[in-house]
Amino acid sequence: MATPDVLDLSADPALFEQTVPRQLVHRSAVSEVMITGWRALDEKTSVVAAQWPRAHGFYGPAGGCHDPLLAAETIRQAGLVVSHAQLDCPLDRRFLMWDLSYEVNLAGLAVGTGPTDLTLRFTRSQVRHRGRTLAGLRGHVDFYRDGRLVGMGEGSFDCVSRAAHDRLRAPSLAGRPARDRPLADPVDPRLVGRDRPFDVVLGVPLDRTPEEGAWPLRVDPAHPVLFDHSLDHIPGMALMEAMRQATLALTHPLPLAPVKMYATFTRYVELWGAAVVRARVEGEASGGEVPVRVSVEQDGEVAAAGLVYAGPIPSRAVTA
Repeated sequence: MATPDVLDLSADPALFEQTVPRQLVHRSAVSEVMITGWRALDEKTSVVAAQWPRAHGFYGPAGGCHDPLLAAETIRQAGLVVSHAQLDCPLDRRFLMWDLSYEVNLAGLAVGTGPTDLTLRFTRSQVRHRGRTLAGLRGHVDFYRDGRLVGMGEGSFDCVSRAAHDRLRAPSLAGRPARDRPLADPVDPRLVGRDRPFDVVLGVPLDRTPEEGAWPLRVDPAHPVLFDHSLDHIPGMALMEAMRQATLALTHPLPLAPVKMYATFTRYVELWGAAVVRARVEGEASGGEVPVRVSVEQDGEVAAAGLVYAGPIPSRAVTA
C-alpha cells in the first residue's frame, strides 16, 4: 500500500489531551510517555496520537529540529499501546523486539512554539496468537504533522509470558558475577552529539581510523531515560543510541543527524559483560547522507546490527 504524502486522519482533538497510562508503554516516568491516545481505523489499522515536547532531557533538539530517535521511541510505544489496549495483550507480558527502523524528514520536524502533535497511522501485519493471547506482530507507522507525512518506520516483536521469559533469561542470569563490570571512560561528549559525559554510551576507542572505529559500550543502569525502570539487560533503545553515537563519532565534525536507521536485534546484551560497538562508513555519501554500518558485539557474537544514514541538519527548518 502506497503511503500518501498528505492525509487527513481526522483525529479527535481529545486524543491529545493527556498521555495514555504509563504501563501501556512500559514506562515508569510519566514524562517519558509520548502516546496520548488511539482509536481503531479499520481491522488492520489504528490511529495513534503522540506529542513530542519542545525539549527533552535526553532526546533533545539539534539545529532547531526534534531528535530523530524520538521517532524510534514513539514507534516502540505505539506498538505496545496497540497490543495492550486494542489487541488485549495482558500487561504482564514481556516483549522481545527483533527489529526497529525509521526514516524522517528533518525539515518537517522543526521545533515550534509549543509541543509537536503527531498523528500516526499504525498498520498491523504478521499478527500471531498463542491460543487467544497475542504472541507478536509487525507494525508499520506513518507519521503525519498537520496532515503532512514527515516520517515512517516499522518494527516487530514477540510477546511472551513472564514465566517463559524467566526461563529464557535463567541461563544468562545464573552466570552473572556479583559485581557488574565498571563503566569505561567516556569519549568526549562533543564527538557524539552530547553535552554531558553521563549521556555518552561509547567508551574511549579501542581502535579508530577515519572510516572505521571500535568502542567499548558503556551504558549506566542509573540513567533515568535509557533505564526508565530496572532491567536485567541493555535495552534496544540504548543500543540504537550507541549506533547513533558511533555514527556521529565517525562523521564528526560534520553537522549531521541520524535521519534513517534500520536496526535488528538477535540476542540480549548483558549488563555485566563487555560489549563492543563497531562502525564503518559504508560506501559513498548520497544526497548529503553518509551511510554507516554499526554492530554491537558481545562474547564474540553480533547481538545487534544497524545501518544508519547521517543526513545534514537543515540550516533553516520549517514546520510542516
